[in-house]
Amino acid sequence: MTSASTHATPTTGAPTHAPPARATPEQATPAAGPHTTTPDALVAARADLEALFTEPTLSTALVRHSLTEPIVSAVDFTVGLAEDVVTDVQAYVLGLLEKELAPYDPSYRPGSHEVLVDELANAPALADLHARLLTDDLPLDRGDAPEPVVAMAHVLTGADGDRVAVYRLKGEGIATRRVRGVRALLPRDGYWEPVPTDRLLYYSPRFDAAVIGEHVLFTAVTTLAQQLQAPDRAQRMARTTFATATAAVAIEGVDQLTEAVSTEPAMIAKMAQLSRLLTADPEYASALTTPNLVSFVDRNPQFGVETTGEGEQRRLVYEAAPQTRFLIVKLLADDLLRSDLTDRRYEAGTKHRVAD
Repeated sequence: MTSASTHATPTTGAPTHAPPARATPEQATPAAGPHTTTPDALVAARADLEALFTEPTLSTALVRHSLTEPIVSAVDFTVGLAEDVVTDVQAYVLGLLEKELAPYDPSYRPGSHEVLVDELANAPALADLHARLLTDDLPLDRGDAPEPVVAMAHVLTGADGDRVAVYRLKGEGIATRRVRGVRALLPRDGYWEPVPTDRLLYYSPRFDAAVIGEHVLFTAVTTLAQQLQAPDRAQRMARTTFATATAAVAIEGVDQLTEAVSTEPAMIAKMAQLSRLLTADPEYASALTTPNLVSFVDRNPQFGVETTGEGEQRRLVYEAAPQTRFLIVKLLADDLLRSDLTDRRYEAGTKHRVAD
């Protein structure tokens, strides 16, 4: 197969790497994280990369407008820049495969030694984009399109047609971001004039995801749900976690809160945190009852959670205003703490339990 368009093919200065020795999939899965068997295709891909990285052809594409409705075009680099990009892509991909492979779980936050893996089909926006990049008829981007650049992709193709692709997907403006207050200047006829910022494109050797075969690899748990437009499992996790945590809790406005925790990224992240807490400490859920939470609110009015009703009919009240919408979620996550040392109360969104 040929590359997506006519591109510089760096062979001089593009290093050849052999994939590092790896533990078996069972050994690589950390005890604290999700458990699965590493996909056989990825195990085989490690060996195939040695051949692919020997004399790769580089294809680069810009994604304009949005990831769900992408306008994709090819970009040609000079030979020197192409060689640098090839080296950067190789280092990134090999760096990912040196980590322990963990299956994507929206409630699991990987450590620095881990990389998350999921089937490409589970990220339909990326799968569609990836399929377009592997065609041979991408138009050449001449830099005059009005739509903003939202992503940049690089594809390495080996002599036998095997391919690996990496993506920078941080969102609109990432490929054109410049230091605030700094203006690029070019000489023209004895004068220095500003370069129009909408024509500038910045390359940085930082990537967010790699596609190897039918799998996508990434290190940030939010990449799949927020940047690759694949929120379904994260939303299911949030709904399930919220239902578990509130099984014995009466909340006025619970339908609104259920919708919020399963659709808003910040709320979903909080549910992921709560999910890890419930998994690590199953007895934690026994404290989440209406009497316990109402009693806590009465003792800590400064927390701001309102209640309604009398006696056994008292219940928490969800208020959707910006300053109050997170209060019940924070209450469920035990974010209001008291220090034994200073007898002061703190709101702690991130905490690590220690032995009693």
